[in-house]
Amino acid sequence: MVNLEAIKKVLKIGEHPLWSSTTGLHLTSVLIVVFFLQIFEFLLLQRKYSLFTGGFLQPYSYLNWSDRAAFLGLGLWMDLVLIGSMGTIWFWFTNRRVTRPLVAAYFFIFSGLSVIGFWLAFKFKVLTYFNDTINFLIVRNLGGGNIGHVLDYITNEATMYGISILILGIFYWIGLHLVRKVADVDVAISRFPPNWLKGWLIIVTIAVTVALSWMVNSDFSLRYGLKKKSSYELISTILNQITDIDRDGYGLFDFPTDSSPLDPVIYPGALDRPDNGIDEDGYGGDFHWITPEPDPFAQLPPRAGKNILLIVLESTRSDLLGLTLNDKPVTPNITALARQGSSIEYAYSHTGYTVTSLTAIFNRSLAFGFERILLADFLEKSGYSLSFISGQDESFGEVSSTTGMNAPGRYFFDARSALEDRVYASKDSASLRLSEKRVVQEFKRRASEVDWNHPQFFYTNLQAAHFPYTHPGMPTLLIDQPIPRSEINVDNRSWLEATYWNAVAVADQAVGSMIEHLKKLGVYEQTLVMVIADHGESLFDDRFLGHGHALNQSQTRIPLIVNLPGVEVHSAVGQIDVADLLMRLATNRFKSADWNRKENPVLQLVGSLDNPQLIGTVSYGEIRTILDFRTRRVYFSDLDLWHEFDMAWKNPSLKPRIKILIDLWEKTRWENHLAHQKTGKPRPPEQSEPH
Repeated sequence: MVNLEAIKKVLKIGEHPLWSSTTGLHLTSVLIVVFFLQIFEFLLLQRKYSLFTGGFLQPYSYLNWSDRAAFLGLGLWMDLVLIGSMGTIWFWFTNRRVTRPLVAAYFFIFSGLSVIGFWLAFKFKVLTYFNDTINFLIVRNLGGGNIGHVLDYITNEATMYGISILILGIFYWIGLHLVRKVADVDVAISRFPPNWLKGWLIIVTIAVTVALSWMVNSDFSLRYGLKKKSSYELISTILNQITDIDRDGYGLFDFPTDSSPLDPVIYPGALDRPDNGIDEDGYGGDFHWITPEPDPFAQLPPRAGKNILLIVLESTRSDLLGLTLNDKPVTPNITALARQGSSIEYAYSHTGYTVTSLTAIFNRSLAFGFERILLADFLEKSGYSLSFISGQDESFGEVSSTTGMNAPGRYFFDARSALEDRVYASKDSASLRLSEKRVVQEFKRRASEVDWNHPQFFYTNLQAAHFPYTHPGMPTLLIDQPIPRSEINVDNRSWLEATYWNAVAVADQAVGSMIEHLKKLGVYEQTLVMVIADHGESLFDDRFLGHGHALNQSQTRIPLIVNLPGVEVHSAVGQIDVADLLMRLATNRFKSADWNRKENPVLQLVGSLDNPQLIGTVSYGEIRTILDFRTRRVYFSDLDLWHEFDMAWKNPSLKPRIKILIDLWEKTRWENHLAHQKTGKPRPPEQSEPH
């Protein structure tokens, strides 16, 4: 039995107010929450970023004690300001309601620690799978442009958090019951903060916080670490919104800052209108518009050649050829195809997203609708009959309509065409998938009924390697058991990789089945087979998992294999180049000399054209130039160096590479702008997503 009188006597509650006044109680409550926030974030930042010891792929770390002290001191101040402000509001509110101070303090501590715990758990759980580039826009892109589709991916995590909230609720109720037993009503009235402090304390706190935020924003080393602190991120966001006078999305407390705070036309990343003498986006001077070269398809007389089978593999890495797992070949069929035919070594996705990758292949441009003949239309004009067979829902991200897959007169079959055969229960576009066996079955059925005396084009899409790299009923060709989704983490990397490569092996098996069926029909020798991926996949080998949030080899380099020998390509090939390559190979109009441009850059980006977080070029030999808009720094892969943009721009050996990148990005954006003007469709707002 709890002796309440003894507890009261020890705490001196009732007869003598706690700490001589409840002000001490409230201050203690704030300090408790700040203390645990500091500890939790310190441990998580070290684990995720090796922020205080240095680690792989980390551009900056605090390795000396002065840097560490500066980071910890600034972080402590921001935490005190944020939690102290919340505490002041809360205790002012509870005083007016004559809430017992101990109850108010208990609620503040319990709820504060709970919210902090949930937020940090969610934040760092997400960053376990992605990296710092993840934001609402990127998640939406991964969801095909519809944020609603993304919700399906977090069902398991939501359930876990829901159970945790229920358990915390029970503990809170038990604790509240005990606190109420020892809390008296007649304790001293709180003065939080004391009256004589209120005026000048608020002014000094605001002034110091603004000054420190400005200092942090001006120093990359401080900004790099403090941006990862929740309190600084929130405070700087508020200050940035307040100073965003022209409402263009950029104020004085973000990086890069708005160089023209009163002009809504000029801000970092604005659409740079050509040849007007104004550098709207703040990169590379005023954009000079050069009329684009004519569409290669407009100069290529349409004619039929070989039959075509275009196979797109979901989330498949470029290092799949010749790979073995548990002494078994992972991709025997695709590897044989490459050995008997050709493999283009440096092929790339532009974005690392499924939707934009498929539209790049079929629409031949990153600027939607800009003076490019769609591949499907050109095939039809060339005399081909078209069949589209996909293991995913091609209405996801409106791929089927924007590429012309489902246009009248074209055979179209996707996961929504066979709902009863879906591998998951959900009918949501993001979740609809067909097994590889079902896709092959439909391919064989369709291939057996078409007239092969007439040129045929087949597109098939295999979803085997889609996260979580397995589905109910997937064969285990290389492993005993796939990794459960709940077990996916960096500590289980080997198991994860084995599961992934088993999925790729299942896709390879499907490729082999389709090739065998073409041989059985006697049409394989008259068919061009091309195998390509929409994008790659990180498997924690670069400390990331997934795709669409980094410009590196794992996520953006893709296989590109054809069954024709002697195809020599000494150029980086982007997905917008694939259709041209495909048609020239199929019609025997391929010239190796036209594909011998080692300096040819492929544009890549993370985010969107108008609001990227990263843009980059990659050329033959995996030579990358990457601009990070969050830090205004440029990375040169062959030098393995990051440089401040303005310093690199002044370097005569580096400036040409940066100019190529900026010009290519600005050119593509302008073409996209013109395309939307021409079609009459509104352009997405340039600030549709906070940077």
